[in-house]
Amino acid sequence: MKKLMQLIAFLLLVNTAYSQEIYFLNGKNYSKYKLRYSGEATINPLEKKGEGDSYEIGLAIPIKVQRLAFDNNLNYTVGLTLNQYNAEAGDATNNYEWKTEYIGVQNALVFSFVKTDHVDLAVKGGVNIATLLYGNQKINNSRFDLTSQKDFNGIIISPLLGFQAKCNLSEYGYLSLGYNYSKSIGLTNNSDKKLSFLTNQIVFGVSFELY
Repeated sequence: MKKLMQLIAFLLLVNTAYSQEIYFLNGKNYSKYKLRYSGEATINPLEKKGEGDSYEIGLAIPIKVQRLAFDNNLNYTVGLTLNQYNAEAGDATNNYEWKTEYIGVQNALVFSFVKTDHVDLAVKGGVNIATLLYGNQKINNSRFDLTSQKDFNGIIISPLLGFQAKCNLSEYGYLSLGYNYSKSIGLTNNSDKKLSFLTNQIVFGVSFELY
């Protein structure tokens, strides 16, 4: 964490000549649970998938790259995230429901391959590091706390790839629409049971330039 803060401070100092942006994103996570035991994927007739909310607030910092054809078409973003990875499953006799919330920090590089005065189209690659804030499993009418379960708690890392489109809202404000795909990896889970979240995320956002 100390190294991350030093990197952010360095980027802020070297990019003082460029406007930074503060942004807020809100959207939906469409997640699927993938379970493995001792490295082998389980065959389960009950497909565990569902939807949840996603929130992110952060800062976009331009990175000057002399070799690129346009100014400010590479940005570093760092944000605080809150993501719900939920799922439901069931059969003729039982109903299952999982509801989780993870709080984390997301770092990404955003490269604009189309950039005009009114439209910005970009690709995005990054990683989210998060920990469980809330977790609950429901089986029929019984509820169980997930915060003590190794396959849910601890630290998870989620590499992501995405695409975003941004247009002018005003001289200093923008609207955006984005799509991200991610797969979570449990860093601190040393048990034989490994759980991953495969997530398709759609987000809408607003951002404002800071000077």
